[in-house]
Amino acid sequence: MGEVKPLLSISSYVAHGYVGNRAMVFPLQYHGWDVDTVNTTHYSNHPGYGMFKGQKSSPELVESIFQGLGNILDISSYYKVIVVGYCPSAAVMNTIYKDLEPIVQKASPKRPILVVDPVLGDNGRLYVPEELVLAHKDFLTKGLVDLTTPNQFELELLTGTHVSDFTSARKALLHFYDMYKVPNVVLTSVPIDGKMYCVGFSSASQTVFALEFEQINCSFSGCGDLFTALLTNAFHESGCVLNPIVLGSVLYKLHKVLQNSFEDEWQKTGQPPSMVKDIRIVSSRKVLDEAGGHSWPVKYILE
Repeated sequence: MGEVKPLLSISSYVAHGYVGNRAMVFPLQYHGWDVDTVNTTHYSNHPGYGMFKGQKSSPELVESIFQGLGNILDISSYYKVIVVGYCPSAAVMNTIYKDLEPIVQKASPKRPILVVDPVLGDNGRLYVPEELVLAHKDFLTKGLVDLTTPNQFELELLTGTHVSDFTSARKALLHFYDMYKVPNVVLTSVPIDGKMYCVGFSSASQTVFALEFEQINCSFSGCGDLFTALLTNAFHESGCVLNPIVLGSVLYKLHKVLQNSFEDEWQKTGQPPSMVKDIRIVSSRKVLDEAGGHSWPVKYILE
């Protein structure tokens, strides 16, 4: 038997499809994680379908789940990693952060690694209440987060720094570190000079580095959640080191899953899709075994 790796994933849940916890649990389990979940929504499907049923979790429900877990587990030493993803309201987000703060205090000898994907919006618009921006800012300033994965819009919101090129990307990431003291930050995607890049910052090595990844002309629901799951695993396996090899391996797997999803959707519909509502995580599971991305060109952003 392999090492037991308990992980708590806090994100949305849908009965059908692959977003939030549904997109994260399988790849993490495939990599040997024993995943528990706290669900911030209970929806039939994600809103990308144009309609859905179900409801958001209430602060009281989330609080009771944490209390129940605390009754049977020492949460601060049981979980190796805690991941925070999509939350639909500031009230629930504040409840989650209130419960997490004593669990991940730096003084705890076996404190879990805390990964936060500050899901706020994309492409210049919020898709959560504006109060959530402040909720994330307030918690990030406590210096308890080990790794975070904002997209361009979220990084700009959280730092007040516009990102348009390599220089401004570096400036925004360094400003983020100055503001929040998160030692590892990944800017998940930013277009620069007609190409798409993923940019990482590591305070341990004091480096900012960019990896170009091939674009697929399509929108994929759940892509960010899958990225966070893959990165969480790779980050832990590397001894909590963020470097181009770690990030390259994640981008390699992510791209192959998205390419498989795109091709399968094309085959089903008979035309190139502009949107894939459900990425093919399970049918692409063998990709998770592959080792790739180690030879991707890396651009170190020095100024």
